[in-house]
Formats: sequence, C-alpha cells, structure tokens
Amino acid sequence: MSLAPWSLAALAASLCFGAHYLMLRAASGRIGDALGGLVLELAAAAGLVVVYLAGSRDAVATTQAGVLWSALSGLGITGGVTLLFLSLRLGGPVAGTGTIALGGGVALAALCAPLFFDETLSVRRLVGVGLGLAATAVLATEG
Repeated sequence: MSLAPWSLAALAASLCFGAHYLMLRAASGRIGDALGGLVLELAAAAGLVVVYLAGSRDAVATTQAGVLWSALSGLGITGGVTLLFLSLRLGGPVAGTGTIALGGGVALAALCAPLFFDETLSVRRLVGVGLGLAATAVLATEG
C-alpha cells in the first residue's frame, strides 16, 4: 500500500502538533489561559509571516471566501487553545486533554465533511471514527 501524496505533509503536521501539545502543557499554569493563547497565536502568526516571506506562497488564487473561512477557522483555534490552557491548568494530562480536543475535533469534522464538502461517508470512515472515539475514551479516562 503506497501513501497518498498528502500523507507525508500530514505526518509532519502530526509531529508539529505533538510538539505543540507538549509545549502547551509546559506553559499551562505558568501563564494565564487567555494570555497564553494570545502569546501562542502571536508566535504562530510571526512564524507564518516568516514562512510566507521566505517564498512558500501557495499556487492557489486567494478569494474573499478563502480569507473569510481562514479567519473563522482562526477563531475556532482561539477558543480551542484557550480552553486547552484551562484544561491543562486544571490538571488534565496531555494524553487526555490533547486526545479529547484533537481526536474529538477530527471525529466531528470527519462526520460533518460529507454534509458540507460532498465527501463519501463510507463504512471505512465510520469504523475509523469509531476507533478514534474508542481511543479517545481510553486515553481520556486514564487514571
């Protein structure tokens, strides 16, 4: 079985997200939830400016709809990051909080994508979501 063209980028993204959760855990309890989220987002924005200016521009035309959906997605990240800071500050383990936040979001998106983007809702997708939710339940209830 060969990997789809997007797989390597997704695997690299998983490494970035893993590092993100570990560093977020290290920061929680050492900075306020909203301020921590703000610092995180400002650092992300600065990093993206560097990537953009370094010439990593996409070959996709920018549209108003694209800008709007990107901004709305950013607001979703803002809420998620602030609530992750809160979860971790309240003593949540990285395995539980990260799995619930990311795994739950992926499961929700996987189930909603067929409604919004005409993706196939297959048995394979449903089994994958079910397994993901089972893994989330196991990690979220870790002692």
